[in-house]
Amino acid sequence: MKVISTATNVAQAFKNAGRVTEILRVLVKHGFIDLLHRMNLSRFLGEKEVVDPSFAALPVPERLRRSFEELGPTFVKLGQLLATRSDLIPEAYVDEFSKLQDDVAFVPYTEIQKQVESELGSPINTVFDFFDTNPKAAASIAQVHFATLKTGEKVAVKVQRPGIDKIIQNDISILRGLAVLLEKYIPEVEPFNPVGLVEEFFHSIVFELDFRVESNNIRKISQNLKELEKIRIPKVYESCSSSKVLVLEQFEGIRFSDREAILKAGIEPKSIVEIGADAFFHMVMHDGLFHGDLHPGNLFVLPDGKIGIIDFGIVGRLGKRVKDGIITMFIAIIDEDYESLASEYLVLCSPTGETDINVLQKDLMDTLSPYVGMSLGDVNAGKLLLRSTRIAAQHHLKVPRELMLLFRAIMTIDGLGKRLDPNFDVLQLGNRLAKQVLSSRYSKERLTHDLIILGRDLQDTLETFPRLLKRFLRVWSHNHFAFEFKSKELLELTHAVESFNYFFYTALASFATIATGIALLFLGKGPDISGFPIYGVVFVGIGFWLLGRGLWFIKKP
Repeated sequence: MKVISTATNVAQAFKNAGRVTEILRVLVKHGFIDLLHRMNLSRFLGEKEVVDPSFAALPVPERLRRSFEELGPTFVKLGQLLATRSDLIPEAYVDEFSKLQDDVAFVPYTEIQKQVESELGSPINTVFDFFDTNPKAAASIAQVHFATLKTGEKVAVKVQRPGIDKIIQNDISILRGLAVLLEKYIPEVEPFNPVGLVEEFFHSIVFELDFRVESNNIRKISQNLKELEKIRIPKVYESCSSSKVLVLEQFEGIRFSDREAILKAGIEPKSIVEIGADAFFHMVMHDGLFHGDLHPGNLFVLPDGKIGIIDFGIVGRLGKRVKDGIITMFIAIIDEDYESLASEYLVLCSPTGETDINVLQKDLMDTLSPYVGMSLGDVNAGKLLLRSTRIAAQHHLKVPRELMLLFRAIMTIDGLGKRLDPNFDVLQLGNRLAKQVLSSRYSKERLTHDLIILGRDLQDTLETFPRLLKRFLRVWSHNHFAFEFKSKELLELTHAVESFNYFFYTALASFATIATGIALLFLGKGPDISGFPIYGVVFVGIGFWLLGRGLWFIKKP
């Protein structure tokens, strides 16, 4: 089946022979002809294909980056993704791919007009009172024009480049084929998981191609940050937006990186940096939905001193467990608690082999401790975090994409912050908010929420348990109510059975006591402590003590 699947992928990838030939010519031009021969792609190469002498002396990472730039939007976007995977890609390649920019030619206005009118289903002058024919900005997937609605509101219109979705889909099918051949013929690339990286790229780019997803991201983040008065998120004009056209409130201000202009406007750079960093960490630690592409072009200091944030095509989404893990990581790094840092990596990452937590802890300490507490201008906190992911990968841990995206964003914010305020310390700010969020875990609302979830899980367990017990007893009765063991270590087995029996009955009693306690908490009867009924707290406490007792007994040698 694997052979058939591989053949199918390769066949689909190479049905567009013209684009394949173009890609291979560019790779040959930049000095990768030996690699293509090893991949058995010689039949696609012409006899006259030679390496451009001007590239021959350049380092391999730079040649690959230049190849991606020449091959266009799909490969530029792929390189930008690879720049976030410092856990998998060697540092020299990460540094080169970080230089990739969406430097593309403008689409002629006539094509933009057709795209807008096709998406909105009406002539452009019936929706807009004014539409600037000169684009304000252009990127791989879209370009932006300023316009004015019939209602007089100034807007920024983000228009997808015509046909870019088909170009990217076709290129990704080719990349899938190339990845399969890389893994088949070039065994040294196996640690980098080329097929997995292409699939990750596909799943990330498909959302960028649908502006309805970005519109939804904007609405959610705007709602999450509504209490932060110094942050502005653009309004989305739903009635004239679609999957390929996004109409947003227009922001005009000073680029976040322009310190001189900010000072001339009478705005204190330090306060701007702290406001922006607080907003970012609020997104990460409170909401679990954060902007994943915070470069200077997406951040503005508005005339009223507020910060405007645009372009929500790339966002990171963090589950509750990951959010809690990130909070622990920040506190662990500041406190130099490498045991906790190593433990969080084991929890958050998927294992690809055996990991010795003691060695992981030592390697994290040896790598990070020389920099923690160093002069603020000498170290980038994001780079420190990215180094820690590389160590985790070396210990057979697969770091989630969202964590890499987060650490990459922190690296960008740290660099921007130091440009405005040399004393900016993103780790200290993150640590401060992390402790605030940590303290909120023990609020009445949070504990009540957690108890509701615990009660639901206990109810499910109690409902399922009788069926499982009945099934167990049926099987046991067929064996004449006897356990059969096949082992020479009878003493250990006897202890294991005793421990299991003790834990089994203790766990039953524990679940029943906790369930009773939760019921009493919700009934609210009797005296209370800080708003919690005493009887309910006592029953829940006894239940957890019983459960802990059972766990301790089963682990006892």
